[in-house]
Amino acid sequence: MSQNAGDIIKAFAGEIAARDVRRLESYLADHVAARFDVAGELSGRPALLAFWRRLFQSYVLFELHIVRTIIEDNLVLAESVYLLGGRRGGVLPVKAISVFEVEAGAITLWRDHADLSEVPASETDRWRRLGSARW
Repeated sequence: MSQNAGDIIKAFAGEIAARDVRRLESYLADHVAARFDVAGELSGRPALLAFWRRLFQSYVLFELHIVRTIIEDNLVLAESVYLLGGRRGGVLPVKAISVFEVEAGAITLWRDHADLSEVPASETDRWRRLGSARW
């Protein structure tokens, strides 16, 4: 039995807590296009995986919890919460609405719109730097 688009997104979110980009790779199409409010646009699986690798290196804790989804065919609208933990303690919850398109079992489009009202400028500056770095 094949997974529907919502199952794929929930499994992908669960894998983020493992902090292993190789486990995320199978969920992303080669030509995946991602856009994050602060980090900007990332095109292709290598760019997106490099960004996530940098995020995992920057945070002791990094999790994505899907709160609710609306699914229509290959389109998934997800309400979620990122939990970010720094080396100096404290957990920063960041609410987000994400739009995913899934084709042939892989994410082809990802748009992430975060609620930045409670996020310190130091964190958004970090995301901007990590999104623009090309390693």
